[in-house]
Formats: sequence, structure tokens, C-alpha cells
Amino acid sequence: MALSVSPTTLVMKEAYRLPTITAYNRLEITPRNSDFDRSLQAEIRDALWMLTRQWQLGEFEGEDAASPVTALILGEHTPVDRVGLGSSPVQPYDDSLPLEAAVEAEQLRDNLFLAVQIARYFVKLMVLKSVNMSFLTLLMDAYKIDYHPDANDMDGQQLNDAVQGRLFDGCALLRDCTTPQGAGTVFSALLNSKGLSAADLALFDGISVLLTEWYKRTYSQAGALAPAAIPTTAPTPGSAASSLSKAWEPAKLEYTFDLACPPAAAGAAQKVLNADRFDGLGLDWYSFDINTNGQMPLPQVPVNPAAPAVVENLVSFIPTPVAFKGMPNPRFWMMEDNQTDFGKIDTSATGLLHLLLAEFGLIYGNDWFMLPYPLNMNTICELKGLLITDVFGEHILIDAAGSGTDSNWQRWAMFHQTDTNPDAAANKLFYLAPATGQMPDNDPLEQVNFLRDEVASLVWAVEDTVPSQAGKGVSGNAMALRTTTPPPFVPAGTAAIRYVLGTTVPDNWIPFIPVHMAGSDTEIQFQRATMPGAKGALGQILTENPPPYYISEEEIPRGGVIVSRSFKRARWFDGRTYLWLGRTKVTGKGEGWSNLKFDQIVDIPAPPGP
Repeated sequence: MALSVSPTTLVMKEAYRLPTITAYNRLEITPRNSDFDRSLQAEIRDALWMLTRQWQLGEFEGEDAASPVTALILGEHTPVDRVGLGSSPVQPYDDSLPLEAAVEAEQLRDNLFLAVQIARYFVKLMVLKSVNMSFLTLLMDAYKIDYHPDANDMDGQQLNDAVQGRLFDGCALLRDCTTPQGAGTVFSALLNSKGLSAADLALFDGISVLLTEWYKRTYSQAGALAPAAIPTTAPTPGSAASSLSKAWEPAKLEYTFDLACPPAAAGAAQKVLNADRFDGLGLDWYSFDINTNGQMPLPQVPVNPAAPAVVENLVSFIPTPVAFKGMPNPRFWMMEDNQTDFGKIDTSATGLLHLLLAEFGLIYGNDWFMLPYPLNMNTICELKGLLITDVFGEHILIDAAGSGTDSNWQRWAMFHQTDTNPDAAANKLFYLAPATGQMPDNDPLEQVNFLRDEVASLVWAVEDTVPSQAGKGVSGNAMALRTTTPPPFVPAGTAAIRYVLGTTVPDNWIPFIPVHMAGSDTEIQFQRATMPGAKGALGQILTENPPPYYISEEEIPRGGVIVSRSFKRARWFDGRTYLWLGRTKVTGKGEGWSNLKFDQIVDIPAPPGP
């Protein structure tokens, strides 16, 4: 079969083989003069001039779009009613207590400052109740102040000298006021044994109740979800710590806790929120990951049944256009505030973010609308859909941009919880935490700087600040000063050199040596150690864990970390004030050098001549 080609086709093929030059001409207006001041003044003339000006600026160009008139939003709210602090049993929780206070609060230990504060308040109650002040002698004999501040703790020494013979140990008295014995308390039994009258016993019973209520009202402590704890005596070195926050992980130097909503049915899956890297700097939605297939059953069924597992919330709003400073006005003749000049953004052709910001502000700024969706605190929310009614009466159902499967690369979402289950479908869940947010910094009661020393192949925990018996933090360097000096070196014979086994470091430098993890020849962790002849750590962060105390190697990066303990105070939405002792973890200030050296040959200076 033969194919025929027309001559016209051959001519076109030959024409395409020839090189050509394509030129473009741009049409430009020819101004009558070079002065544009009058044109830019936007003078208002007659109606025809105004219409012409609007046509010139493109305001008559129609778009296939409409403005929203009303909006319906359907959301599902799931309340959170339980919390698990570390490895402790799951407990009921409601938002009457700030979440930070429930997670961070530590149980206070006996100290001179707290003992004096409690004793002074007890004396104040005695004055208000017109109790005979001669009973102070009885209290001082029964509850002697027996605190021994360190020799370098000057503030603690002064406070101890000031209260000796004038006050009693308020911590010991408070424990006796709350320890039951028979029909009363240990404190009541003590007063009864001293032969007090029935009227005086009744007065002291009332005062002890007021004292206990004041203490619980003033301090939020470990176990704040239950009745507030009473201060405990400091545990002996090496014993298990009883004053730790239940959520604090010593090996991670961070808080770990879980939250969960009630199950829809017995044994059903729950929405479980995991916060395993909380550094004490404020909780927000991004502090939590979610496990939609998790379970956190309560050990006991609560007396009052929890709220329904899921509550549907349908609300209607009038969309409001988004406004921001420097936003161009939608009409030509409107005056702008000129607070932001997007035309002066200093960028280049590769400055994509700058260009996107300018494009949004100058072109699409008036295309966005805002809908204020109300949401109760301590609630997991999922927006099921948004129904928009426009000016043409059309109804448009809008789904979330993050809907779909995780494999869909076009998904985009913000302000949602990441699911810890990689096989789970994409969720649209958002948790509004009952948190106080960022709180003002307080002077640390204790501060430890964990830093790496690559020369000595160690990690040092430097106690920059240690707690004083006076109730505040004092310099760790000052507390580490030794009152005695080592004896001078006396050379043997006429030796010119001497062998030094090793140097030393200040007592507030606590070493953590690298050791192999169990069952591994490559992975290491840091174990707390002690320098020979050192007094050991003085703060609670390094002494609250019994040996061996390990810290994960990845928790102390090259830049180091700083862990501090301080009192935190916040006012809750119901007007109550909460005060608790918590911790924060921040990035350190880099590596350090302890000047620790071993196996040295040092010259012995020659004795001075005659």
C-alpha cells in the first residue's frame, strides 16, 4: 500500500527547517508629560470620572465567587477525665486544677524556713483565738527546732540563731495535727497528756484544723489530685525518694504523663494523649501526641459518672473578614493606615517566603474570613464539617484540609495532634489543654548545669544554685568552699619532681561516668559517681534517687542542659491561686572543662636560698 504526500506538506516541512527570529513588541501608553503627581492624587470629579477610574483599576471585572453570609460548624467534643503520672496508677482529673500543678507539684520536705512559716501562722491563729500565750513554752518543748544549716549557709545560720528559743518546729506540729490517733490526733493526745482544760483543748483543735486548711490552700504538692500532702522529713542518702513528682523521669530529666477521655463503652478504645517530653516550660496543644486506639482504665469506678464520651456541638456564625495592619482596602478611594508597607520587603527572586507573604497581603488579604469557634478547656475537639451559605443562596460543605489518608501528599493541617499509631487514619483532633501557659520566671531554689567534658570523658552536674535552710537558693560555689586546707606538700629528700595521681574539682561538681547499658557493647548511659573526699551533692535533683542513678546518654547533648527547681504561682480561671514547686529544663551553655588531670609529673620548686 503506497502513501501519498501533498506538495503543501513538503513545503511546510522545509519551512520549519529554516531558522527564524521571533520578536515581540510591547504596547505602551504615551504620556503627555513626565509629571504623574496629578494622576496619583486620585482627584474626585463627576460620576463618570469615578466610573472610569474604577474600570481602569479593574474593579468591574467579575469573578465566579460569592461572599459567605452564614456558617454552620459541627464539632464533636470529648472531655478528658483521667490522668496517669509516670508509672503511677491512673487517677480522675478535672480542670478545677491547672494541669501543670497536677503534673509538676512536688511534696515539700522539712526545712527551717517552712518550719518557721508554719509556726508563725500557728501563733497568729493563737492570737486571733485569744489563746493564752504561755502555751508557747509547751510547744517549744514538745517541738524543738533541730535543723543544722551548713557552715557555708550564712542565711540559714542567721535564721536558725534568730528563732532558737522563740519558736517551735511547725513542720513536726503540722504532721501531728494530721496524724490520727484514737478519736483525735497525735497533737490532741499530746495536749491532753499535759492536763489542759476542755476549753483549751477545744481551742487548739479548732486552730489545728485552720492550720491544716491554710497549708493545703497555700501549697499544691505531689498528689494534688487527692488531698494535699503534709511535708515529709528528708530521706536518708541512698533511700528511695518520697518527694518526687510522680511524673518526673530522672533518667530523662523531663516529665512524662498521659491523659485520656472516657470510653464510649466498657473495654472500648479511648483517645489517649501522651506527653512524654514535657520540659516544664508551659503546656499547649503541641505538647501532646494522641493514640486513638489506646486504653487507660480507672482502677476504681468514680462515684459520680463522667460526662458523655462524645458531645456534638452545632453552632452558627456570621463570617468576619480577617483584618491585619497594612491590609490594602478593597476600594480605591478609601484611605489606608500605612502601618505596614509590603512594597518595602527586602527580598530577592529566591526569597519564596517573603514573596508569598507580600502576595498574601497585597492580593489575597481580603479573601479570608474568621469564625470564632467556642471550645471548653480540657476537651478533645474534632470538626466534622463546615457548611457555608453564600450571597447567592448556595450551600457549600467544606471539609478539613487535613482529611484523607496519610499517604495523600496534598494533605495539609495545623493545630492537630499527631497520632502515635502509624497505621491509623489521619485524624483532625485538637486538644485544648487546661494549662496556664508561660509563667514569669522565679528565682531558682536549685539549679544544676549538666555539661559534657570531652577532655575527661565525663559529664559534670554542676550545682550552680543549692537550696538554703532560709528558703531560697544560694550559690553552689560558695557552699562548696572548704573550711580546712590540705597540709602543705613536703618533698622527700632532695627530689626535684613528684608524681600526682590526680587533681580534684570543687565539691559542687558531681561526676557522671559513661557505662555500658545492660546487654549492649555499644550503647552507653551516664552513672552518678562521687569524687574522693568530696562532700557530695547538696541539692535534691542529684540526691533524690537511690544509687545507681543513670541518665540516658541522649538526654545530655553537646550543648548540655540546665535543670532548675523553683516555686511557680498561677491564678486559675475561677480566681484561685495555686503555688507549687516544679522543675524546668532548658538548653545549656556549651561544653566545659573541669581541669581534671591524672598521672602527672610536677616539678618541685627549689627552696629559697639564704
